[in-house]
Amino acid sequence: MKPDLLNPFDHPLFDRHQVSVDVLRLDKIDPLISGNKWFKLQPLLIGRKAKRPILSFGGSYSNHLHALARFGQRYEIPTIGVVRGERKYTPTLEDAERWGMQLHFLDRDNYRAMRDSNSSQRSNVIRELTARFGRFDLIPEGGATGSALQGCAKIWGLVPDDYRPDLVMVSVGTGTTLAGLVLGAPAGTRLEGVAAITDFNYLKPAIGAVLLGRRLNPDVSWTLLPGVDLGFARLNAELAALWMAASQQNLELDPVYTLRMLHTLIRRLLKGEYQPGSRIMLVHTGGLQGLRGQQERLSRLASAHCGPIPL
Repeated sequence: MKPDLLNPFDHPLFDRHQVSVDVLRLDKIDPLISGNKWFKLQPLLIGRKAKRPILSFGGSYSNHLHALARFGQRYEIPTIGVVRGERKYTPTLEDAERWGMQLHFLDRDNYRAMRDSNSSQRSNVIRELTARFGRFDLIPEGGATGSALQGCAKIWGLVPDDYRPDLVMVSVGTGTTLAGLVLGAPAGTRLEGVAAITDFNYLKPAIGAVLLGRRLNPDVSWTLLPGVDLGFARLNAELAALWMAASQQNLELDPVYTLRMLHTLIRRLLKGEYQPGSRIMLVHTGGLQGLRGQQERLSRLASAHCGPIPL
């Protein structure tokens, strides 16, 4: 039996615009290997025999490193986290280290080089990491692998067979979860990804490239939308007030990804961009562990908000 993770999100705003909104609560699958990370990491167990460490990358509040560390502890796989920037311990990294992850802090220039597969600087960094840690299996930042794509396609297995949304909306970091949802989507599904970063022009061709040549169901379409015009993980009073309002509706959101997704949905709804009668499914990708570094600031900003709260 499928777990009941699809919850209605009832609100007078949606009633006024004659749309129904449901939330697929991936955050409820596992309290520590949260949300979409569960689907990205599970394929690592398939056919895995070697106990070689898994090395991956992320920031000091990275949901990916947090989930990977817990995953490694649970399945007795050594993990190494390469952290962007200066040595700075956060609750996220303290958890990861407690679960057995070895942490290595990498300056921002070298970290950026790791994103360029053709960079000679990247090759030098990998050689240095190999000299330090020995042989390892490397997973890109955010867990963006081919197996993760196939894993995210299985998210549809949690959706009831008789439920067919007109639109699916999901927050986007690397684009792997959106691409997986596109790959597994039933015929006629429309998907909108909301970018968590402002400079996201490279993402659309990258997502298109991983889907190229793959067999999709008929009439499945997708697009990538800009979120709020702020830098990555930045907040303003309006976002904070929306976070507070959603929390009061028993929907806790992370401020980096899912909060921006809800903000974009509401802004587009107020502009009349969704047809009356539409059924919209929001995918909650987890990441709530990151709230530990943001809750005080969210509360402070929310109390300073002036003007209407869009929910």
